[in-house]
Amino acid sequence: MNELMIGNYAIARGFVEAGLEIAAAYPGTPSSEILPGIVEFSKRENAEIHCEWSVNERVAYEVAYGAALYGKKAACMMKQVGLNVAFPAFYNFKHHEIKGSFVIVSCDDPGPQSSQTEQDTRMLCTFMDVTCFDPSSPKEAADVAYFALRLSFETKRPIVIRPTHRVSHSREAVPLYRPGKRRVRLKEGLISKGKTAKLGIVASGMSFSVAIDVLTELNLIRMIPVYKVLRVHPLDTKVKEFAQSLQKVLILEETDAVIEAKLNDSKRVYGRLNGFLSGAGELTYDVIKEAITSLCRDSGIEVQNEIDYALEDLSKTINIVPRPPKLCSGCPHRACFYAMREAFPEAIFPGDIGCYTLGIPLGAVDTVVDMGGSVSLASGFYNVFSKENRNIPILASLGDSTFFHACLPAIYDARKKNKKFILVILDNGTTAMTGMQPTPQTGITAKGEKSRSISIEATLRALGIENIRIVDPYDIPFVINTIKEAHHHLQKGEGPFAIISRRECLLLSKRRFEVKIDLEEVCTGCKRCIRYFDCPSLEFDEKEKKVKINRDLCVQCGNCLYVCPAKRKRLDSL
Repeated sequence: MNELMIGNYAIARGFVEAGLEIAAAYPGTPSSEILPGIVEFSKRENAEIHCEWSVNERVAYEVAYGAALYGKKAACMMKQVGLNVAFPAFYNFKHHEIKGSFVIVSCDDPGPQSSQTEQDTRMLCTFMDVTCFDPSSPKEAADVAYFALRLSFETKRPIVIRPTHRVSHSREAVPLYRPGKRRVRLKEGLISKGKTAKLGIVASGMSFSVAIDVLTELNLIRMIPVYKVLRVHPLDTKVKEFAQSLQKVLILEETDAVIEAKLNDSKRVYGRLNGFLSGAGELTYDVIKEAITSLCRDSGIEVQNEIDYALEDLSKTINIVPRPPKLCSGCPHRACFYAMREAFPEAIFPGDIGCYTLGIPLGAVDTVVDMGGSVSLASGFYNVFSKENRNIPILASLGDSTFFHACLPAIYDARKKNKKFILVILDNGTTAMTGMQPTPQTGITAKGEKSRSISIEATLRALGIENIRIVDPYDIPFVINTIKEAHHHLQKGEGPFAIISRRECLLLSKRRFEVKIDLEEVCTGCKRCIRYFDCPSLEFDEKEKKVKINRDLCVQCGNCLYVCPAKRKRLDSL
């Protein structure tokens, strides 16, 4: 029986069929759906699998690793930058033999599409001498997960699976088997023999799947030989033999030049290392098609179906209004960011990773480095400003999940050293950007069961933060006054000063608002609401020179009524 599913669920299915016993993860796109998939399939198969959302990737890694040391079949899941958080454990684990099995899934994000940076997990595995698989489709990802968990148990060695976001989120019909009965068909090696020795292709991951599509479309599938790499480390010696049998070899891999570097043959190899392909970014269909066509032309190989630019030219005639990423209409973070900037426009705003990174266009986020970086950077800014006797307000912002993930040591350190800055915790009750996973404060487990809730304000007090205010971000004047009060306190009192901006995420909330939004009636065309509030519902009509409300997007929260100078004047006069 087959079932249509995304790659992350396919990985989960493979694990459950292989007898997984312990699963731990921290949510991060593109890896977030693997743990929910394990929960779902374990229920279907009546399998006793312990599943947990850990507070961060290092904890997830160590929880699974500890279970594997004891003899259990364990796995942990994260996105590629999350592996940096788990790196201390990742670096040291190879010195200890496991008794069970241990598989790490680190999902890479070429592009990047939902990460601050690109990173290639395969490169780390090569440095660390850890076996690494690079699946090319959801179906193969299921087989690899099943195979890797059992192989790790046999060899007593940890194994890494590195899917990219296209594998994690594309859909394919995946065969289902009873636990322990999956028939794995791992494909690696010479997939297409080809007739010519002028040009060949070595490809791994999703790049292999795209290359096969392109060769088929160009009627070259029987002409150009293709070598598929599934196990990137250790690399099969046959790959080098294949490359040496050809005049030119195109290497298609994401993101870094890992296979290309291992081949170490600059005379005949074309890829990212020798500059033929861009050194960064996703290898999309267009990029691969252009690369194959170009090398065929240079090698004297006839291409019957050249690139057709008609569709591309046609797309240029379609008038699509560019829409950069924005906070949702009615998002409570937007109201809080507006209040922060309104209170102290001249302040410096260290930000953090999450939905709240989108505070950048609102002018309330100046820096985004890594999870938890907002607090440490705020401490650094305070050190500089205080030494130079400069009274510049510092407003650091972070989310509720990030608070528990990476901020606690930095907050304790700042409190111990009396760093005077305002810590704004944007608490929307969930890990919104990665799919609404529960935070420690919700008291909900990965299986949806009730557990102990950990309070943000109680944690702050335990870390020595005495000045804590809880505000509703929709009450913008009150938030502004609270921020000013906090800054005034910091002139003589101790720091940091914590403000918890608490309101439920609009995606989670069942509440609906019925505020009459009539900005059009009073709009003078100043665009202040667009420049400083940046709500997707606000659109400027160039013909009438005034702001219009997109009723399909507006949730009628009414926050824009405060932002509009004309409307606020009317409200103040009531």
